Amino acid sequence: MAVMLLIPKGLVSANFYRLMGGIYLLVSGLARCANLYLHDQAITFLNFFGFWQDTESVLVIGFVCLLLLYTLSWWFKSSFVTLILFYGGILCGTFWLIYSAIAYIEIVQIPGATFLIPAQFIVAAVLLGTVHTGMWFGHWYLVTPELPVHYLRRFNTVLLGTLIVLIGLFCLNLFFRSQVENVDPFTFHKELIFFIRVGLGFVGTLILYLITWDCLRPKSVALDEVGATRAATGFLFIAIITVLMGEFCSRYLFLTMQFLL
Repeated sequence: MAVMLLIPKGLVSANFYRLMGGIYLLVSGLARCANLYLHDQAITFLNFFGFWQDTESVLVIGFVCLLLLYTLSWWFKSSFVTLILFYGGILCGTFWLIYSAIAYIEIVQIPGATFLIPAQFIVAAVLLGTVHTGMWFGHWYLVTPELPVHYLRRFNTVLLGTLIVLIGLFCLNLFFRSQVENVDPFTFHKELIFFIRVGLGFVGTLILYLITWDCLRPKSVALDEVGATRAATGFLFIAIITVLMGEFCSRYLFLTMQFLL
């Protein structure tokens, strides 16, 4: 949700925020279902809102409820309530990420795990949110063609920044892995997942950033503004796939090898 701060208030209509709220609600709902599955609970409506096993469950349900109310608030012209729900959702979501990360600190025995695991969880979430929200914002240029292009460039710039930070954390984790004895060795299967994480998640996303940057540079926009924003949006859509695949591989290696990769 926090990446929507890249868009100034009033720049786009309420329909954009309703759309994004609905999409975020769907994603958080799926996360809640995964939370129930991890606790061996049936995925039912009663369990969805009634299973309060631990702090994480409380944070997940709280985030879903705040997000639902935030989305509904856009049908009622109460900017103050919407603002409160927006920042409340950001805080609740951040606490949820940090709490989820803390649960792994005792499992992953590496130097600096107390900092590295929450940092990687948060940066990865920002990366996913940026590429996803940026892609949908790019589609809004079809609804409002007069939108300034530099706002779409903001998303692409933040995409690069978070990707660089994530790569830095990745390198730091590899360094710490090399300093620890008796680590789980890479099998052929895990090596394949590792190279998908690096090749698709990092290199592929970086290439897509460069292509999107080329589409949005002033010279390209001057030639065909509508075509430039459409092309950039299309490449951001592909970037969603590379980022998702990269983070999926990262979490798989994390859970099977107890190292952040």
